[in-house]
Amino acid sequence: MNQSEKVLLNSRLINQVKEANNFDFIRFFLAYSVMFNHFSTLTETDPFWFVSGGFRVKGFFIISGFLVMFSFLRTPNTRIFFRKRIQRIMPAYSLTILLCALIGLFLTSLSCREYLTSSSLYTYLICNLLTFNFLSPDLPGVFDTNPLQAMNGSLWTIKVEFMLYIIIPIIYWLLKRYNKLVCLLLIYILSFIYSTTCNYLDDMIHNPIYEFMKRQFPGQMMYFCSGIIILAYFPVFRKYMRYLFPVSLFLLLGREYLLLSIFEPIALASIIITVAYGFKWLHVFNRMGNFSYGIFLIHFPIIQIFIHYGLDRYSFILTLALTTILSTGLGMLSWKYIEKPCLYHPKKKNQMNAMIG
Repeated sequence: MNQSEKVLLNSRLINQVKEANNFDFIRFFLAYSVMFNHFSTLTETDPFWFVSGGFRVKGFFIISGFLVMFSFLRTPNTRIFFRKRIQRIMPAYSLTILLCALIGLFLTSLSCREYLTSSSLYTYLICNLLTFNFLSPDLPGVFDTNPLQAMNGSLWTIKVEFMLYIIIPIIYWLLKRYNKLVCLLLIYILSFIYSTTCNYLDDMIHNPIYEFMKRQFPGQMMYFCSGIIILAYFPVFRKYMRYLFPVSLFLLLGREYLLLSIFEPIALASIIITVAYGFKWLHVFNRMGNFSYGIFLIHFPIIQIFIHYGLDRYSFILTLALTTILSTGLGMLSWKYIEKPCLYHPKKKNQMNAMIG
């Protein structure tokens, strides 16, 4: 390890990041927040959850920046890194796409033959398996009477997540060769300028393309980068996080005033990482397994199915309860039988080679 790499990662930083934390709790909180927001939107009812829509997705990108960059710093091997990421994300994601296409067969207004021979079905499968969900969000004849026809509108973040993964080796290369604070702040500011420009154009021209562009990779980079910034200076952050927490709350609450909006990503990241390492009583969630990803993947089509059959018009509470129970149960099954078995385990390969040798 050369001197520049030692600046990026040392034993003190490794030990502090690996301490017992509350990331599982935060993931659960964000996943259920996404579900509750989508429930209100799809059923066309008043929002009842206290966390606004944008913060949930931003929180996921902040956590990814912090943890995924830490993973790459510990094993800066691009091939292994992408293999880990693909094995973590794609098995459950791909199965969700295939299940949605299968479920569509029983929900479509088309005949079985018309559905199976429709080019739209195969366009949906190809585009969604490649994470280009925006190109084909609907299945033929499915949810035609729902307010929104999309089969699974929560999956747009996956392509953004993969693009952020792709940029990690480039960030690593920059941080090894140049001043890490300058590099990270430059990425942060460029992302903020991009997002602000999209906001301005959306307000002036009222073209939905700018809202779409704002949500894409360049606009989310400042949140991802905020997680990396805190990771890069984590020992200092840990030392002062009790003082940074109220300052971050102030910046977050006052983001609409003056120029405080530029601090929103780093302030939100500071709050999330403080919660992750500051409340030991939340460690109990670490025993439950990390099935928040499954909840995120499956909740949207469940809500859509209930709307399709009119359950939401019969009982709001019953529909919400069933959505929560089914999403949680299927998320747990996904973690136990799909996600966890597919995780990358390099030791298994080494042990097998030793046995063969």
